Amino acid sequence: MSHRTTSRDAPHRQIVVTDDTAVGEARRSANRLVSELGGNELAVTRAELVATELGTNLLRHGEPGGWILLRPVPPGQVEILAVDRGPGIRDPEAALAGRSPAPKGLGCGLRSAARASGLFDLWTRVGQGTVVLSVVDLGGSPVEPRTCGGVCVGLSEVSGDGWSVRGADGGREAIAVVDGVGHGPAASAAADVVLDVFAEDPAGLTSFAGRANEVARGTRGAVATVCVLDPALDTMSALAIGNVNGRVLVAGTEKGVVTFSGSLGLGARPPSARVQQYPWPRDATLVLWSDGLRSRLEFDRYPGLFDHDPAVAAAVLHRDYARGTDDATVVVVHRRDRGHD
Repeated sequence: MSHRTTSRDAPHRQIVVTDDTAVGEARRSANRLVSELGGNELAVTRAELVATELGTNLLRHGEPGGWILLRPVPPGQVEILAVDRGPGIRDPEAALAGRSPAPKGLGCGLRSAARASGLFDLWTRVGQGTVVLSVVDLGGSPVEPRTCGGVCVGLSEVSGDGWSVRGADGGREAIAVVDGVGHGPAASAAADVVLDVFAEDPAGLTSFAGRANEVARGTRGAVATVCVLDPALDTMSALAIGNVNGRVLVAGTEKGVVTFSGSLGLGARPPSARVQQYPWPRDATLVLWSDGLRSRLEFDRYPGLFDHDPAVAAAVLHRDYARGTDDATVVVVHRRDRGHD
């Protein structure tokens, strides 16, 4: 899988699991990712075990299967997600403890996958399927709970979507989701140059459109939403050009991110867009997604989903809303001090 990772988080490789061959492919992909990050034989063994156990569970219980998502998380982690639309696990605690009354052992292998993981999370609902997350640390260390995660799956091997998270001064955090026009290598190149501009000055929203429009000239062009989160002021600033959608979720309410029409790189002058301000209180969650997903996401369908790792929430939304006709990205961000007094 070829991708740039200098200014963007790595996209996921998706392996649809329909037979034992796909399980083997997932295992080899995990091996390759660990090796590319410089992991030793023990790290390879852990990642292979997780990919094999989760893939085998999909094959046995997914009805009709599901898929594995893998990506490197530099400098030393591999993220593995198993996603299905199956019957769900009726007793996840028993499954994680290695106990199950079901024939063939519903949830078989979850316990060993959890033990091999630095971070492990499970979301399941009877009748709605299951998403399992494993983050394998190459050094075997525990992985701290995360406040930002996403799923990015290209229509082809190279994704025209890209996303990135960067720290900014004053304890702020900046997130960008960029969608190159079309898909494939040319769309990916357009997304790359816009993400490079974001990386140079993550909090520079007022100048972002002009800078990104200039460097994207000569590419296919791109649309982008950039958000700057400021927990000290309980505010979020956002600049949204084109159809990368966003919602701020707070205590059961939703606030949509205002988007402005236009594209970056397709004209001599940048699109007219204004920075907008939104509340960013302690219990807030931000969801951003490209038009590879449907424009309307029904968050109230999933009570408790955003209590899980952000990548788990992103995987559920990607599973249920991806159109399947374009690159698709969804990013979930919790406030970093969420739940703290």
